[in-house]
Amino acid sequence: MRYPKDRLAALAGASSLRAIREGLLWTMPCLLVAALFLVLAVMARQLGLPAELADVLALVHGKLNAVMPTLVGTSIGYMLSIRYRVPNLPAAFLCLSYVVIAEGLLAPYPHAAATLTLFIAILSPLGTVPLLAWLHRRRWTRLAPDGLIGENVRGTLNMVVPGLLVAALVMLVLSALLRIPGLTQFNIPVDLASLDSPFTTGTMVAALNSLFWFFGVHGYHAMSPIIDVLDQATSLNAASAAAGYQGMYALNSTLLGAFAFIGGAGATLSLVAAILLFSRSESLRLLALASIPVSLLNVNEILLFGLPLILNPRLLAPFILAPVCNVIIALGVVQLGWLDPATVTLPLTSPVLLNAYLGSGGHLGGVLLQVLLLALGTCLYAPFVVALERQRKADATVYFKSLDTTFPRLQEESLLFAHDPVVSTYANRARRSAEISRIRTISEYDFYLEYQPQVSLRSGLCTGCEALLRATGPEGTQQAPLEFLRWLAQADLMREVDLWVAKQAVLQSQAWKRAGFALPLTINVTSGTLTSAPYLDKLIKVLEQARGQVSVELTEDALVEDAEALHTAFGRLHDIGCRIYIDDFGTGYSALSYLHQFAIDAVKIDRSFVLAQASERGAQVMSGLLRFCEALDLQIIVEGVETQEQISALESSAEIIVQGWYYSRALPGERIVDFAQQRMAAAAHDTTAST
Repeated sequence: MRYPKDRLAALAGASSLRAIREGLLWTMPCLLVAALFLVLAVMARQLGLPAELADVLALVHGKLNAVMPTLVGTSIGYMLSIRYRVPNLPAAFLCLSYVVIAEGLLAPYPHAAATLTLFIAILSPLGTVPLLAWLHRRRWTRLAPDGLIGENVRGTLNMVVPGLLVAALVMLVLSALLRIPGLTQFNIPVDLASLDSPFTTGTMVAALNSLFWFFGVHGYHAMSPIIDVLDQATSLNAASAAAGYQGMYALNSTLLGAFAFIGGAGATLSLVAAILLFSRSESLRLLALASIPVSLLNVNEILLFGLPLILNPRLLAPFILAPVCNVIIALGVVQLGWLDPATVTLPLTSPVLLNAYLGSGGHLGGVLLQVLLLALGTCLYAPFVVALERQRKADATVYFKSLDTTFPRLQEESLLFAHDPVVSTYANRARRSAEISRIRTISEYDFYLEYQPQVSLRSGLCTGCEALLRATGPEGTQQAPLEFLRWLAQADLMREVDLWVAKQAVLQSQAWKRAGFALPLTINVTSGTLTSAPYLDKLIKVLEQARGQVSVELTEDALVEDAEALHTAFGRLHDIGCRIYIDDFGTGYSALSYLHQFAIDAVKIDRSFVLAQASERGAQVMSGLLRFCEALDLQIIVEGVETQEQISALESSAEIIVQGWYYSRALPGERIVDFAQQRMAAAAHDTTAST
């Protein structure tokens, strides 16, 4: 069963939706340039500059808007060409040509063209690029064989036949569709007549824009025909004002840009304010601050892709509600006569405050209305930001009752520069959710220590033991140490675990002492604990209470960490009577030279060398390791010994300590006493028998 979050993550990563999302995003610079020319044209008229200049600027704006469908088809085609591994630029230009073909076939039907051209530009690459890729891989479509000419020329030539075939198919399909009755008369659901019901139409337009953006589709592009109608309404208002009458249409494109989409789709400048006021998350606040400059131009891609708002059900309600409330209130103000209907055509990306001032005919009441709507939107977003903050705090810590430690949630990473921010965000969110889930599960474990005895081959006595971390789940089932230790390490909790193990080992040593029993024991410590000054201080304070009875083991590869810090740590440990053991000796990647650089007291030879003794080569390696340790005067502990044959193969002039199932598995602390006494009795019996 797939949960809603998983479905959203899969939807975010769908290649078709991703291509549309990024393709439309790539056209944003052109859209902003077009908007700039329109703003300049409006300002030229407002400042009384020559009419010819204003007309030229408006003409440039119109020309740039006219090429938007071809740019959209080209950019989406380019994105999909990467996905389907066909020559990128030839595929993108072919998609451009297919949009031009569609525009040509739709030219006799201007009403249908106004609505359908952009949707054809968005959707046609989803079908044409996969078809181009399939044809490109067929031998019979290739004009240039491999190896004779350059890659660029070959790739371009081999796209000629697929491009022609797909062009013919596009013409046939569109021609057939245009024969369907009613299709050529198709029109957008919003026309000038529908503007006579401004509250209904305005609510629908505002909500539809947010809904498009929720799925990552640029609302301005997708609703371009509707925006054209709203632009016409503004122009008609201007004509009415020039004739001495009040504008007819309260709902128009300028009203939407100035009073509904404050900060962009979803009125997200209010979301920025809500985050800065109610969130304590440093990453969210930085994201909000970074988005302010472009939000003042009604551009909110930083929030949409960085937060993200796209496919984020937790913010869907205010994302729709804020612009809807804004447009209803703004329309109410106009209908009540407090502000005149807008007579100046402004792009949606006009600067905040300036668009309100110009859109209201130079009335400061427009600026005041925009500020009030910004505050209202902040109030609408506030409960959802607070809920997100509560969720962040709820996920911020997980308490381990058994270990008496807390897991702090990792800081959220910036996703603004990821290859695809939306896909990366949801993938990282799913990963973090899985990590939090695992950590919550582990936090319910009961942790405790067991002790594996170490026996001297020379005397037969139990000379020490190693403390091993164990855990049981809520149902009492034994948990695999390698599994939970891996997740604890990924959660960056091993230093806290080291301290907890040290405390428990010291308590056990003190309990034995009170019972009249003493036995040295070792604990495993990670290099992070020894190289961190605060944690090393805490470890020293704990271990010094054991008066040398608790020593430290660390793996061989830990020696390649901060050498200076390790020298300091080893010196301080030796000062309180602790010995330093190298665990799993021979399996790490540190050089043998590290052994003379550090004050090492003992080595624990890994079980893999014990098993390798079954072969002649393995026996030679083990013998060499033993001789090496003898030469360095290191105490030798051999781990993983399970059979008499393995015991018999161990030969050294030095004393060899064995730790393995041959003598005993790991035991609870109270049973170690019995085991040590049994070994003492057995050794005494053997001594008596030999004499």
